[in-house]
Amino acid sequence: MSNKITVQKLAGFRDYFAEDVKIREYVINTFKKVFEKYGYEPLETPALENSNIFVGELGDEAEKLFYRFRDQGGRDIMLKYDVMTSMCRAVAENYNKIIFPYKRYQIQSVWRSEKPQKGRFREFTQCDADTVGSADVACDAEFIQMGIEALSNLGFSNFRANINNRKIMNGIIQYAGAKSSDFVAICISVDKLPKIGKDGVKKELIEKRKISSEVADKILEVFSLTGNTEELLKQFKNKLKNIPVALEGINEMELIFNYFKTVQLDQKYYQFAPFIARGLAYYTGPVWEFEILEGGVGSVAGCGRYDDIIGKFMGTKIPATGGSFGIERLVEVVKSRAMYQAKSNFSQVLVTIFNKELFDESLKIADFLRKNNIKTTLYPVILDKLDKQLKYANKKGIPYVIIIGPEEVEKKIVKLKNMKTGDQKEYEMSYLLKFLISN
Repeated sequence: MSNKITVQKLAGFRDYFAEDVKIREYVINTFKKVFEKYGYEPLETPALENSNIFVGELGDEAEKLFYRFRDQGGRDIMLKYDVMTSMCRAVAENYNKIIFPYKRYQIQSVWRSEKPQKGRFREFTQCDADTVGSADVACDAEFIQMGIEALSNLGFSNFRANINNRKIMNGIIQYAGAKSSDFVAICISVDKLPKIGKDGVKKELIEKRKISSEVADKILEVFSLTGNTEELLKQFKNKLKNIPVALEGINEMELIFNYFKTVQLDQKYYQFAPFIARGLAYYTGPVWEFEILEGGVGSVAGCGRYDDIIGKFMGTKIPATGGSFGIERLVEVVKSRAMYQAKSNFSQVLVTIFNKELFDESLKIADFLRKNNIKTTLYPVILDKLDKQLKYANKKGIPYVIIIGPEEVEKKIVKLKNMKTGDQKEYEMSYLLKFLISN
């Protein structure tokens, strides 16, 4: 054939074949079941949105990654960068139709023009859940409980929710005498505490962030406090006792941890982690991540309260809280650790075709089995030899093969071949069905 089409997928995009699809479905369905168990309902928004809902809201670095263009009607549109912004638009546009507080989950693809590299793709799936319309931190605590349940149901045991509060960080900035304009820069450096330690953070604060040595020392003085969650909160409360915003944040943390005690949540799954500072410019209250501790996996979800975001779409303040799990990362871990065994066969039985004249007999059998909920493949090529059909079943991992030739038609039976053992038995249709249901 001339003019052969060049076949190569775009860089940063992926194909998913059966095994990967099944693992992804397992992970996604696990989240769906838990979300719905807690009263969250599904939402889906379009792949394309008007660009104005994203432009100017996510920062210059994010805008460099937009898939943005003009359509044939001259409209300025883009593939959605994240599902949360689309959710905000949908809530604002349908405000009078939604019952508040509104609990929603959304599991959809988003697109970013990232530089393709290991672990970074241009199309990936976000798994978000949010409660819109409640300022109570019980909603934040519920999300953390829900996330712990979802990760446990996926088969993880060694993980933890690291929890902080934007208001506490605001208080630390005030305590140290830093300028409020330095908030984001300080948060970026403090977030690196577990990786580079206090000396590394101090050096970065002074040399890169241009924070004075005195201010850096006072910031790190607070972060030198140690103890378990309860002890650490008490120490923070004492250290920041004259900073009202910090005390407000500590009070919210106490409410969250009391929620956990009430539902008897295992303490190994959560901790007060004041070093968690990523996204604090965006969040307004509690902020947390889910970290898988074993195998160096690290953070698999970023979450927090964002009471000021949806109001930009509404012209009035709408409190909200929630988070986003990285489906791709979780799928890779589940697959690499063989935490879920996807079936290699998607049919229980293959119905062979003896010849063209007996095709209708094979079709009747396949149809009968399908109507009785037996996963059945009718061999797709009518004129292929029986030997080729058996090899096909073997390669596909189909455990049973039905053979129906002239002799079987005359005797009103079928021959069932076990592809693993090679054994063959003859069955009337009613007994065949009972056997396949029980196997």
